[in-house]
Amino acid sequence: MIPLIDVPATIAQGMSAYRDVFCRDAGFEHVRCYLNGLLLSENKTLQGIHAQQVYPEGKAVSRRAMHEAVFEARWGSEVLMQRHRQLLGSQHRGRG
Repeated sequence: MIPLIDVPATIAQGMSAYRDVFCRDAGFEHVRCYLNGLLLSENKTLQGIHAQQVYPEGKAVSRRAMHEAVFEARWGSEVLMQRHRQLLGSQHRGRG
């Protein structure tokens, strides 16, 4: 899987555990870029995040594609939250 943009290693590593929640690689990459923008961008709107992303040369990515992947794709928030709780639970089990 070739990322649309360079995402910091900590974000890429943290998101990798959620890859199978998303049907398509491209959709997962858009969501990963969106989360990267929420964390690092001054402008937290979809338009602002998309405008701040630096895509590799020759890679034209529409803002609409990012919107569809984040807000309209058929990935399940219930499945995502189950995975998130599993990961957090395994990291904090036995700590009191």
